[in-house]
Amino acid sequence: MLQICVESIKTETPDTATFYLRPVSGERIPYKAGQFITLVVNHHGEEIRRSYSLSSSPDEDLLSITVKRVANGEISRYLLAYAKPGDVWDVVEPAGRFTVPNDAGNKELLYFAAGGGIPPVYAHLKYLLKHSTDCRITLFYSNINPQSIIYKKQLDELQTQHPQQLKIIHLLSSEVQRLNNIMVEKLVKQYVKKDIDDAEFYLCGPFSYMRMVRLTLLYMGIPPEHIHRETFVLETVPVSTSVTNFPPHKMRIHYQGEWHDLMTGENQTILQAALQNQLHLPYSCANGVCAACAVKCKSGKVTIVKNEVLTDDEMKQGWVLTCTGYAVSDDVQLDYEI
Repeated sequence: MLQICVESIKTETPDTATFYLRPVSGERIPYKAGQFITLVVNHHGEEIRRSYSLSSSPDEDLLSITVKRVANGEISRYLLAYAKPGDVWDVVEPAGRFTVPNDAGNKELLYFAAGGGIPPVYAHLKYLLKHSTDCRITLFYSNINPQSIIYKKQLDELQTQHPQQLKIIHLLSSEVQRLNNIMVEKLVKQYVKKDIDDAEFYLCGPFSYMRMVRLTLLYMGIPPEHIHRETFVLETVPVSTSVTNFPPHKMRIHYQGEWHDLMTGENQTILQAALQNQLHLPYSCANGVCAACAVKCKSGKVTIVKNEVLTDDEMKQGWVLTCTGYAVSDDVQLDYEI
């Protein structure tokens, strides 16, 4: 667990603000552009976790998150109404796999973002435009109207500074430019200048929005491994009971330099067993969609009952999710130090 202090707050739109944050320890927190942090809040005596994408780039001195008011969202409403400079927050280390490619080279990168889904995309743009001078980036950004566009001035400045690399297309519902599958296909064919199979696609926004874009891209023949989504959820959802019966099993977990021997109870996930034994492993959504709890399984067998984030290749390499993962053998060893 880390502690960060609110340095300043900037209003972006009437219902959105950016919080600039500095680690209390004074040490830089390593992360990749596009990752998120998880706030741990004690609200009315209950621990609540909320994940927010970092809108900052690793090159910047301060961390930043941009919070948009969510209907019935207790934490987002509280932050926007009451948070102030000097506040100290408890957070879980940055996590997430919605990150920039290791080698953007001269690739074509197409981003689809909607509304409050722009923060990790904004982090990507800043990082890529500084470190990858040959890649070509196109952003399709959907909003209700011009007043609801987050980072409008900053995005315009980036496009002006990098006219050969960055193209931004604003799609506004107020101007009858609501994105649909036909428009997705048309835009991709219009703006991909090279081989469409070599382009990389990044999606961030409401679930239904990302699903529509992803299904359209798959229908167009885009390889699944070239489609990347930000899949964490803001609301913490408890793990549902599985119809499968998972008996108790022994396991070992290597975390923060120590090995811990634990026993999972009947139908108890690895994360639940760890927390019950006061081993506070990292996690956020607790529902198999964010990868904050991902860990390498060195031996034994783990069954994951819900997975919205790990790829087939990552699972073949041994990566598992503790929040929806159950030990199904007595020789399970998980290693956070790899």
